[in-house]
Amino acid sequence: MKRWYKTLIGDTLILALCILALLFISKKTYSQGSGYVQIQASGGTYRYSLETNRTINVAGPLGDTIVVIEDGHAHIEDSPCPTKSCTQQKPIADPHTWIACLPNEVLLTIVGGPDQDMEVDDVSN
Repeated sequence: MKRWYKTLIGDTLILALCILALLFISKKTYSQGSGYVQIQASGGTYRYSLETNRTINVAGPLGDTIVVIEDGHAHIEDSPCPTKSCTQQKPIADPHTWIACLPNEVLLTIVGGPDQDMEVDDVSN
C-alpha cells in the first residue's frame, strides 16, 4: 500500500511539472514580446514598432484616421467614419489581432516580433 501511495505522489508531481513546462513554453511561443503594428490603408502598408509611443495620421478616402501607439498597445483614437465603432475597440497588442475602420479603409494588425518575417515563402498548387 505504501509503495502505491509513493508512486501516485511521484506521478502527480511529474504530471504537474509537465503541465507547468507546457504552459511556460506556450506563453513564450505565443507572446512574441514587442511586435509591430501593421497599418494598411489606401495609400500603402506601413509597419511601426510597438516599443515607441507615437501618434500616426493615416489618410483614407473619408479623411485622416488617428492611430495611437502607447505602452506596447495600438488603437484608433479618432476617425472620420460615421459610426466611429473602430474608436471603441480596445487597444491591441497580441499577434494576429486587428482593428478595422471599414468606411475609411484602414486596418491595424499586430504582427510578431522583429525576428518574425510575415511574407509568404512559396505557393503550391
